[in-house]
Amino acid sequence: MSSESSDDPVFKALAHHRRREILDLLKDGPRTTGTLCEMFPDMDRCTVMQHLKVLEEADLVIARKEGRERWN
Repeated sequence: MSSESSDDPVFKALAHHRRREILDLLKDGPRTTGTLCEMFPDMDRCTVMQHLKVLEEADLVIARKEGRERWN
């Protein structure tokens, strides 16, 4: 079994409890990055963005920009 399986990014993304919490919030509909940051006051914006990037790389989240806002 190869350690470079195509499933590895998904498992990595789901391994962290904060990313699972973010996915749980997004299942009800898209939210802006700013809104997600407000929902996690104990994490700074960069940390939230890093978690979103991991989720995007695993194809679990799709981000789009509308003007100055980024929707996830």
